Amino acid sequence: MQLKHIKGSTYALESNSSAIGLYLFKDGSCLLIDSGPNQTRAAEVLHILKESGWLVWGIFNTHAHADHCGGNQHIQKHSHCPILASDIEAVFINHPLLTPYSIYSAHPIKLLTGKFLMPDPSRVSNLARPGTEIINGVEFLVLDLAGHSLGHIGIMTPDQVVFVGDSLISQDELELNPFLYLADLGQQFRTLETLRDKSHLPFYLSHGGLIDNMPEIINVNYEMLSDIMLMLKDILRKPLTREEIMREAIARKGLQVNRNHYFRLWASLSAFLSYMCDQGQAVVYIEEGYLKFSLKS
Repeated sequence: MQLKHIKGSTYALESNSSAIGLYLFKDGSCLLIDSGPNQTRAAEVLHILKESGWLVWGIFNTHAHADHCGGNQHIQKHSHCPILASDIEAVFINHPLLTPYSIYSAHPIKLLTGKFLMPDPSRVSNLARPGTEIINGVEFLVLDLAGHSLGHIGIMTPDQVVFVGDSLISQDELELNPFLYLADLGQQFRTLETLRDKSHLPFYLSHGGLIDNMPEIINVNYEMLSDIMLMLKDILRKPLTREEIMREAIARKGLQVNRNHYFRLWASLSAFLSYMCDQGQAVVYIEEGYLKFSLKS
C-alpha cells in the first residue's frame, strides 16, 4: 500500500485491488474515505499514518460492502474514531449479517458468511446525509450515489476531489466483470447523471483510482447497463423463471461463475428485473407453481 498525493490536502492509500481516500486536516488528523477489506489492510493504514505523523480523526464509509468497511473495526478499536455513513448503510455496517441475509433472503448459508461478504461489525456514530457536511470544522459535500447499494454516498473534499466509491466503474474493471453488483438500477441511472454534472472535477474510483476522462467513463457505464437491458429484453421474449434467465445471461456473457459469484449475480439480475417490471417493460406472474418473467405484450 502506498500513499499518493492527489491535490492540496487530499490523498489516497493505494493497493493493487482497491484504494482508501484520505483528507488531511491542519491539526494532523485525517478523514479516511473507506477502510479497506480487512484487519490486515487496516493495520497497514495505521502503520503508514504513524510513519507520516498523522492520526485518524474518523472514517467516512461510501457503503457497507466488506471491501470498503472491512477495516472499520480494527481502526476504530485503535483510534476510537467516529464512523460516518448514510442511514441505510449504517444499519448494514453495524449488523454485517444483513448483507448475506439480503442476498439469500433468510439466514445465509455458511458459504455467504465469509469476510468477503460479512466484515467484522463496527459502530457508525454519525449519519452522513447528502449536502454540506461539516467534519472536524471543515466543509465537505456529500453526494447521494445510490444504485450500487441502496444508501451509497460519495464525498467531495475541500480540494474538489470527488470520491465516488463503487458508484462508477473503470473500463478495465467492466471488461473483467461485465455484470457487476447492483441493487437499484433506477437509482444507478440517476447517479450517473449526478456524476455527469460534476464530470469536470477530478474523480477518484475505489477500483480504478484517479480518472481524468470522466465523460467517457460515464458513457461506458451507461453502455454496460444498456447492453444488459437489451440482452434481458431479448431473453424475455418467452416467459422464463429467474433461474432460467440467470442461466441464459451467464451463457450469453460467457461468465465464469462460482457459488459465491452466483448469489451476487442473482442480486444484480433481480435489480434489472425489478426495474423492468416497475417501468412497465416486463411482467411477473405465477404459472403452474413457477414465478415467471416475460416482456410486456
